[in-house]
Amino acid sequence: MEQINRAEYPLERIQRLLSGIPFFNEVLRDSEAQFSRLLECSDIMQASPGEEVIHVGDTDTYLYFLLKGQLAVMGSNGGGSQVLNYISPGEVFGALAMIRGTPRSATIRVDDSAREAIVARLNYADFSDIVDFNYLTLETKLAFYRMLVHNIRWTLEVNKMQSPQHELIPKLRTVPIFTGAKGTADELTALYEQAHKLADILCLWNESVQPVKSNMQTT
Repeated sequence: MEQINRAEYPLERIQRLLSGIPFFNEVLRDSEAQFSRLLECSDIMQASPGEEVIHVGDTDTYLYFLLKGQLAVMGSNGGGSQVLNYISPGEVFGALAMIRGTPRSATIRVDDSAREAIVARLNYADFSDIVDFNYLTLETKLAFYRMLVHNIRWTLEVNKMQSPQHELIPKLRTVPIFTGAKGTADELTALYEQAHKLADILCLWNESVQPVKSNMQTT
């Protein structure tokens, strides 16, 4: 996987690729200047069929967005490998390892049926400081953490519907939902804490149910 040549991908083309990602669209609607800074933070990567985007056991601090193509989430099967799930354009993946600083739990590669894949990735280091807004604003960081919390909660809700008696459901109920003033530093702090607590619960849930068949939470 290699970084695209931005000389061959003008801003308009990159914006079209990112248009399927609600987070990027939200930032663009709020502030073109912040969207430009977000692009500066983003790596836009290109990969060929069969090429790995994430390798199991690796450690990094990136969150990934599939812009084009199809990816396959791979699991081991008696020394071989099997496809556990597919990732489609517009989907976000890799949140758990990013938030928790743990090794990637699955290999994700470009599906053989895809001509290529284009992936955007953001470094968590640009968002983990929730008191510094000199480069990325409070509004941009709020949008980032709302996205994380929404996606992880959604996955946990799906898991809960599939296993309504799971032992972790009471723990899930202990994670508070923010009820204060929206758009504030207090909301950002609450979202940051929620993201980390929910990620811990989802990791425990994934460990209790094998194989993992999801994208946001697998790696």
